[in-house]
Amino acid sequence: MASYNNPKTETYVFPSTAFGATTESRKILGPKGMKGLVREIRTYISADMVGTTTVPEINVGTAASDAGAVVAEYARHRLGTTAILGNTAAGTPYRARVLCASAQGNTGGVPPALSDFTAHVQLENIPIPADTAFYISRIKGAGGTPAGTGITEVEIDWF
Repeated sequence: MASYNNPKTETYVFPSTAFGATTESRKILGPKGMKGLVREIRTYISADMVGTTTVPEINVGTAASDAGAVVAEYARHRLGTTAILGNTAAGTPYRARVLCASAQGNTGGVPPALSDFTAHVQLENIPIPADTAFYISRIKGAGGTPAGTGITEVEIDWF
């Protein structure tokens, strides 16, 4: 039986597509009667991320897009080295949890976060409530011609 100390871990995968002209969202309902915490967001980039004003991002929240919010509902990973400079395919894969633990500007502690620019990485913000639908959204960068291609995996512990 799953519990907080012995969770059931599930990984949700977005196939490779472009973070181009639109936001992609998937509505998900977790295992019956279980709460969840987003432990990791991994992105395998095959084409550089671009954003003139903001970089593409992965959000986990109550709505199809929480883009622009300072605090993501459940978790976030903005795919850049700054708010406007996107990650490159050469550095793939990008693991949100590793960035929180090893990058300059990390805040440490629980929930893990990296604040070298506003809301860069946020994990484990609050638990996903039991029996409640949530969304995983891949949000395009803003400005210019937003682009980037990659596979996204979101790992959630259910307890």
